[in-house]
Amino acid sequence: MQKRRFFSVALLLLVTFFSLGCTEETLEARIERLHKKMFTIDTHNDYSMWLENPDGDYGVKGGQVSFQQMHDGGLDAAFFAAYQDQGPIDPEFHRFAREYADTLILLLKQYAEQNSELGAIATSIKEMKALKKAGKVSLFLSIENACCLGDSLPLVKYYYDQGVRMIGLTHNGNNAIADAGTTKIKLHGGLSDFGKAVIAEMNRLGIVVDLSHASRDATLQAVQVSKTPIIASHSCAFAVRELSRNLSDEEIIAIAETGGVVHLALDAWLLRYGPDFSAASLDDFMKHLHYIIDLVGIDHVGVGSDFDGGGGLVDCKDMSKYHNLTKRLIEEGFSDEDIIKIWGGNFLRVFEEVERYAAEQR
Repeated sequence: MQKRRFFSVALLLLVTFFSLGCTEETLEARIERLHKKMFTIDTHNDYSMWLENPDGDYGVKGGQVSFQQMHDGGLDAAFFAAYQDQGPIDPEFHRFAREYADTLILLLKQYAEQNSELGAIATSIKEMKALKKAGKVSLFLSIENACCLGDSLPLVKYYYDQGVRMIGLTHNGNNAIADAGTTKIKLHGGLSDFGKAVIAEMNRLGIVVDLSHASRDATLQAVQVSKTPIIASHSCAFAVRELSRNLSDEEIIAIAETGGVVHLALDAWLLRYGPDFSAASLDDFMKHLHYIIDLVGIDHVGVGSDFDGGGGLVDCKDMSKYHNLTKRLIEEGFSDEDIIKIWGGNFLRVFEEVERYAAEQR
C-alpha cells in the first residue's frame, strides 16, 4: 500500500513538472506566436519618394522599408504613401501633383511586381488575409496630401480605381480641401466645402480618411462629416510633446468617438523634446501610447511608423526591428488581446466598417 502511494505521488510530481515545463512560454516564443496569430499593420511610410529619386535629399535617411524588412520584422501589411509636398493652389500645380502621384503609384506597383515572391498589392482585408496565408506581405496604396485631387471630385474615384485605400487630406500646407495643422494662416477655417464633398466620396467608395497633418478645426469638422471611422495614420499626443503636428486631447477624443484610431508615429521629433530628441526610443513611444490609452482606451491606438519619411528610433530603426516593439509591449504588461489590437486589430475594425459602409452604397 505504501509503495503504491509512493509511486502515485511520484507520478503526480512528474506530471506536474512536465506540465509546467510545457506551458511555460519564453518571451521569444510569445513574440513568435503573436506574430503568427495577429495581423500587424503599419499605416504610414514614405518609401515611394525613394523609389522616384533614390539620391534625393529629403532631410531623412532612407532604407527603412522593404518587403524583406517587413518579413524580417514580422509585419504583415503597410500603407505606402504617394507623398506630395504642397505648392500653390492653382491648376498648374494641381496638374503637376496629379502626375507626380501617378508616377509614385506606378513605381510602387512595379516594386510589388518585381518582388512578387515576397508580397503584393492589396486592396481589401480579404486580399491581405489571403496574402498572409500564402506567406506574403501586403502593400496598400495611400496618398499623403490630397492636393493631387486639385478641385476635381471625380479624381477620388480615379485613385480608388488605381488601388488607393487611404487618403491623408493635407501635409504641411493648406490645400483646396483643408487647412494644415502647421500653417499659421488658415484658408478655410478647417474644411472647405470641396473637402467635405471629398470625405463623403471617400466614404461612398471605401477609402479610409486620414487626418494626420490636418488642422484642429479640419479634424473636428471631418469627424462630423464622415459616416465612417476616421484615423490619424502617423501622429502623437500634444499633451506629451507640445507640437502643432501632434494631436490635442480634443482631437484624439473626437477621432475615438467615430470609432477611429490614432496610430502613433516613430518620429523622434514628435515623441521627445530637447537637444537629445534624436536619442528617442521605445520608452518615449510608450509614454504617448499609455497617455492616449488612458484618455480614450485600448481600442483607439495603433502603429504608423513614418519610416523613410522621418520615423526611426534607436531601438526600432526600421521595419526589420518590429519584434522589438512587440517585446516592449509584452514587457509593459499588455495582454495578448491588447497587443493584437494595437498592432492591427483596431485598424482592421475601422477598415471593415469602411468596407461595409461602401458596400451598402453600391
